[in-house]
Amino acid sequence: MESTLTHAQLVEKVNAFIEKYQSDMNYCHGYDHLQRVSRLAVKIGTIEKADCEIVEIAALLHDIGQVSLAWARRALGKDESDYQDFITRYLLDTNDHGKIGAIIARRFLEQAGYPGEKINRVTLIISEHPTLKQTTLESGVVSDADKLDALGATWVARAFQRTNAFDRSLTIESIPEKYFKGKERFLNFFHSESARKIAEERYRFLATFQEQFQKELNLEA
Repeated sequence: MESTLTHAQLVEKVNAFIEKYQSDMNYCHGYDHLQRVSRLAVKIGTIEKADCEIVEIAALLHDIGQVSLAWARRALGKDESDYQDFITRYLLDTNDHGKIGAIIARRFLEQAGYPGEKINRVTLIISEHPTLKQTTLESGVVSDADKLDALGATWVARAFQRTNAFDRSLTIESIPEKYFKGKERFLNFFHSESARKIAEERYRFLATFQEQFQKELNLEA
């Protein structure tokens, strides 16, 4: 029997779910990232006339497949690739966090009583978001929002936070090479014009930051 939850009530349940399981993953794919992507996705979706209810739910759940990989690193004390190999060989035949996330999201949404047709649309978005092929307007919107969070000042902050979590031996001088190099390629993969405009502005900041950072390292500024 399907739930009579309103969209606002479902969003509240989804937020409680991701806060419970992803709140300690803020170094990369945590609750804060999901909130930013969700807000961006709804903003872009409104401009592009997408179904923003589907977009919001999918954006909030798009990285739920990262949870098992992140937990494995801490609990097992092993490299993430070891656990990915375990999953692929013995559990799901995949280590793709989009596909894993679609399975988790489907089960969660079914338990919440979300309509089956909407579940199919949400899980399609989640499964497609790590790829370069989005087959629906809503999937393209969520993909665009996710990529935007990897550009601009937000990405600078995430890069330093991620380094503190994973690569503490890495000097700050090495961070731009590891996390900022090649970001101009992102500009070729946005689906909507509205997202592309935001991306261009964010990339300009990122490029300016790198230029200023290098000047300071060279004692030119």
